[in-house]
Amino acid sequence: MPVTEVTESPPSPPPPSGRPARRFGVLLLLTAALAGLLVWTLERGRPVPLPDAGAARLPCVSYAPFRRPGQAPFDPLLLVPPEQIAADLRLLATLTRCVRTYGLDHGLDAVPAIARGLGLHVVLGVWVDRDPAANTARLDRALELVRTHADVVDLLVVGNEVLLRRELAPDALAALLARAKRESAVPVAYADVWEFWLRHGQVLRGEVDVVAAHILPYWEDRPVAVADAVDHVAAIAAALGAVFDPLPVFIAETGWPAAGRQRGPAVPGRLEQARFVRELLARQATDPLSFNLIEGFDQPWKRALEGAMGGAWGLFDAQGQARVTLSGPLVPDPHGWRLVVAAALGGLAGLLWAVRRGRSQGRIAAADRRWQALILVLGGAGSAALLPLQWDALVLWSRGPLEWGLGALTALLALLCALAAAGRLADWPSRSGRPGLVDAARLGFLFVTAMAALGLVFDPRYRPLAWPTPAAPALLLSALALLGDRCAAGAREERLLAAVCAGCAPLIAVQEGPANTQAMVYVLLLLALAVPILLPHRGAPVAGRTRASPASSTAGAAAEVE
Repeated sequence: MPVTEVTESPPSPPPPSGRPARRFGVLLLLTAALAGLLVWTLERGRPVPLPDAGAARLPCVSYAPFRRPGQAPFDPLLLVPPEQIAADLRLLATLTRCVRTYGLDHGLDAVPAIARGLGLHVVLGVWVDRDPAANTARLDRALELVRTHADVVDLLVVGNEVLLRRELAPDALAALLARAKRESAVPVAYADVWEFWLRHGQVLRGEVDVVAAHILPYWEDRPVAVADAVDHVAAIAAALGAVFDPLPVFIAETGWPAAGRQRGPAVPGRLEQARFVRELLARQATDPLSFNLIEGFDQPWKRALEGAMGGAWGLFDAQGQARVTLSGPLVPDPHGWRLVVAAALGGLAGLLWAVRRGRSQGRIAAADRRWQALILVLGGAGSAALLPLQWDALVLWSRGPLEWGLGALTALLALLCALAAAGRLADWPSRSGRPGLVDAARLGFLFVTAMAALGLVFDPRYRPLAWPTPAAPALLLSALALLGDRCAAGAREERLLAAVCAGCAPLIAVQEGPANTQAMVYVLLLLALAVPILLPHRGAPVAGRTRASPASSTAGAAAEVE
């Protein structure tokens, strides 16, 4: 009498008749994604023509000296040497005839004297906060400088965004401005974002000679694309002029960041920053605006407060290298060749991987050998091509050891997850079971991705939309799902994390808006990562035990070989 035994039911591989079509779909998906990435890279490496500003000079530029390591205005003991200030102002004098300062501490009270020697004029700032005694002392010092440097100081700005920061009430600020206006030898202004001038202007207008408004299209509550940014600045300035007539309007801050995350249609970048500056200058011939550009030098310390964007508004970077040129075409990403080289090296590594695997597998069908080679070349090329983008994001957004460590860990988990999925794809459908490496790498990567997605839902303003990191894992795991591989089905912990990612995706899309292409790519990748894990799969593991005869077990093994 034959004996039957209790065994685990082996998974059923996809029917052989559907294998070529599914394989073709996977190859098409991965090829299209890699081609799209390389085309985007090559396009960003081509020179883009921009309006030529020629020898035009900027009317005024914000100046803060805190661009060197360890320098920040929060350090009460910091004293910037006059030699450093003079070197900075000499660089700025190549682009402008005026600098705007924000305070007199840290050695900045030397700016008027140094500017005089360089032929520069000064918009002198007095820092105002919630400390009345300190405010009085700073104003005393500023009035003294104005008296002794009236030939250099064109405007005295008492307070910068103090109402925005809610550090003084409008009436208390008006009292400071009234004293400054009585005693100053030059016109007096207060600087704040334009909405706060409309909100509190009636309290302040009698105490100032100039309305100094900040108009920053990138930071608006409804961000403005760079193509419309200069028109937006001009329109807001005209509206303020109509409200506060006959007071003149000075655009005390405007500009565009050279790096950071996209906000609505507002994309930061070197090209976009140069375009904004040049178009602003070109408009001066037909519609002159009195404006100050923020800012002269990158301020790394601002990254702690405003994310990567805060430290990337300078006409010069933190090392003093010119970023914005006023003539000639501009290449958006002069280092894009790194992605092409990385893709080539990654593809070569994938090919070598395929050769090694082929030798260890003995005789397999020619079609399966070609499939392995194509999958590993595409997976290696795509994963490697994304590494330079991930490194750039790590450098740009990491502000300390913790963020460096978390960012590096996330990138490592993404790479391991992608390579494990590529190896699983190359073997399809000859292996059964859930490979531990794919499980472990995916679980870790899902965790860090879910945490990042939650951060973008609850505190998005200064967080990156780091789409290069989930790109390779999402596409390769989606390819496994397209094949119907049981590895696409998630365990309970994975399904919970995938549900978090899938739930955050529409919320991020609504918050950021359809014009934010970075956000939309990130949302699609979240869904590509999460949905295959959440959907039921025909080849998913089935809980429990089942009885199988020797004949059925043999048939299952034969089918797996097939």
